Amino acid sequence: MEHFKDKLRQIPEIAEKVIKTEESIVHSIAKKYKDKPYFIFLGRGISSAVAYEGRLKLMETNYIPSMANPAAEMEPGVISLMRPGYPVFFICPQDETRKMIVENIKMAKAEGASIISVIEEGDEEIKALSDDYIQVVKDVPEFLCPIQFIIPLQLFAYYTAVERGLDPDKPRHLTKAVTVK
Repeated sequence: MEHFKDKLRQIPEIAEKVIKTEESIVHSIAKKYKDKPYFIFLGRGISSAVAYEGRLKLMETNYIPSMANPAAEMEPGVISLMRPGYPVFFICPQDETRKMIVENIKMAKAEGASIISVIEEGDEEIKALSDDYIQVVKDVPEFLCPIQFIIPLQLFAYYTAVERGLDPDKPRHLTKAVTVK
């Protein structure tokens, strides 16, 4: 238990490292894909939630149609939407889902999709399969991985908005509080 508490206390440092090392890379990826008409976000296991959050941030700040799905459900529906050059984000922690996510990437690549992978440092296999990649810190416990994996996707949404001339700090129809009746 103390090990997990120590890792949790390291999250601010991990977040800072991801931002410092990857921010300019994310900005260049945003420039490259800013004019694409839609995006797909895929993850497996706990990373599916990261895919959904990445999609939400992009839609909220850029008004670009996007979809997120568990990568396990890629066939037959999601894959039919993939087109040559269209961006597909894959969330790729080195956990028990890794082997299957590699197969999903290969399938998307075969459709001609542009693969943007968020990977742990040093994942050479997925780097080689990707058109673009963003690295996060290696060896973060699985239950904390979503925190660091979402940071590049939030930066992507931010820089895409900036590149498109939108104010990412004032998205339309978004308020600070949601009222439920």
